[in-house]
Amino acid sequence: MTGKRELAVWFPAIRAGSGADVFTRRIAAALVSRGVRATIAWFPLWMELVPDLLRLAKAPKGTDVIHANSANAFAFRRNGIPLVVTEHHYILDPAYRPFKSDAQQAYHRAVIGRYMRRSYALANAITTDSRFTADVLKRVAGVETSRTIPLWADYDKFSPTPVAPKSDGRFRLLFVGNASRRKGADVIPLLGDRLGTGFEIRCTSGLRTDRRGGHGDNITLLGRLTENQLIQEYRACDAVLVPSRYEGFGYTALEAMACGKPVVGFRCGAVDEVVAEGKTGLLCDIDDLDALEQNCRYLADDTTMTHMFGLAGRERATTVFTETMAISDYLELYGSL
Repeated sequence: MTGKRELAVWFPAIRAGSGADVFTRRIAAALVSRGVRATIAWFPLWMELVPDLLRLAKAPKGTDVIHANSANAFAFRRNGIPLVVTEHHYILDPAYRPFKSDAQQAYHRAVIGRYMRRSYALANAITTDSRFTADVLKRVAGVETSRTIPLWADYDKFSPTPVAPKSDGRFRLLFVGNASRRKGADVIPLLGDRLGTGFEIRCTSGLRTDRRGGHGDNITLLGRLTENQLIQEYRACDAVLVPSRYEGFGYTALEAMACGKPVVGFRCGAVDEVVAEGKTGLLCDIDDLDALEQNCRYLADDTTMTHMFGLAGRERATTVFTETMAISDYLELYGSL
């Protein structure tokens, strides 16, 4: 691509109520701030089943690059325009299977998996958010990726509070995520019972509808929060609970660190690429509730360590996972196509 006119990137996306939506909004906004004409076209979730209709969507005039999610990128391929495909996590990874119903697995294999393979085949470049996902794609699907470009957060918004939060004496843990087994929502009532009255676990409903069942007296369900409300919850907690069993990146861990909070959770997927274990948080093996409980108590009992983890987390977030580095990588990639 040559010439002095502004670069134009089109982001056609299915609105899925997931982290992929967050990624699309953030990358488009960041590109606009760098003088790029970045345009998002949102499509309803039901259109995932009718890709022929997606093929009818017209790219904005002058589009230089199309950038889409692997599940539907193939439907947005247009003659003469390079296609960049991003894979956030490979849903056909055998390690992902335990966290899906039989119906989901059948749908993924018969429908989405076929779409993903077509997207990979048509892509001019394939990116991932983590080394973990890149390795899974190569090992399981035989797909070579072009680049791994980590995610980032808005560190002006996601930042520590200048004033210490008020406390009722309980150590406050925050869980941010959908009520799914993959995210570890089933761990929360078990952990709450173990920790007892000296702890409070506050739970958001993530981007999808919350379907949690019963819970103990030390668990508070917050429901769906606005971004500003979510940031206030990050700032008011003592540590952020990330009991995910499979993650392609781990937005929650990064946002926690950005807000100066330590992370406590399971060592899974790409979470340990985000969290510097023993420096910005404490991780343990998946489903090791004894170790998870112990780590929560370590943080509650050692306020100095908790504070130092928070400071180190903020430093790591703002120096390792930056918008500047990510967008520079994407611009370099776009320019090479």
